Amino acid sequence: AEHPDQAAMVVDLYADSVARYLRLKFPREAVGSGFDDLCQDVLLWLLQHPDLLARARPGEGSKFRYLVMTLSANTARNFLRRGWTHARHEHLADDEKGAAAEALATVADCSSLPASATDEMDRAWAEALLAAAWSDVRAWAADGTLEPEVPRLLEAHLVQGRNLRDLAKDLGLPLATCHRRLARGRTFLQKAIVDRLRQAGELSAQGDETAACDLLLAVLRPG
Repeated sequence: AEHPDQAAMVVDLYADSVARYLRLKFPREAVGSGFDDLCQDVLLWLLQHPDLLARARPGEGSKFRYLVMTLSANTARNFLRRGWTHARHEHLADDEKGAAAEALATVADCSSLPASATDEMDRAWAEALLAAAWSDVRAWAADGTLEPEVPRLLEAHLVQGRNLRDLAKDLGLPLATCHRRLARGRTFLQKAIVDRLRQAGELSAQGDETAACDLLLAVLRPG
């Protein structure tokens, strides 16, 4: 993220997960009508400071998303402390370098982040990534690449844990057909997930694609 265009790519990649994380961090403020504007102003601030993203040197076991989310949360907190409104954003933005220094120091050692914080970050990241992947699957079902019932079948079986035999009965399809469509749908879903993980540097070319997808899905399962 040494250049503005690279920073824009980073911010675009993490925008949804940052917004989800800020809603977890600031639940009282999140119910307000202006919270989406706050999220946008935080992302804009990151775009305006590509040098901060370039300085990130996460320690062993850390993740770049922890830096992005910690930077975002500290910036949002400081905006709110200073009486943020969307109209006042430009007057507040110049005072936020202290938040950046704090975030960089915090994320330099992943062990300094409490488990509750990384759990929230991981959940926000997983939710955002899977939402984008599900959107791809629905688009493939809409354009005929996949059968129309595949998104429902995938979500019911993989996320809700429903029995495939019961789903076949609900859909009025032979069990063998459901098996085939589930397998094909999962292949497409996995591709959508893996493409985004690799784009974010979260999965190497030699990484276990199936295990990575299972781990993400497990984050969203109830209980």
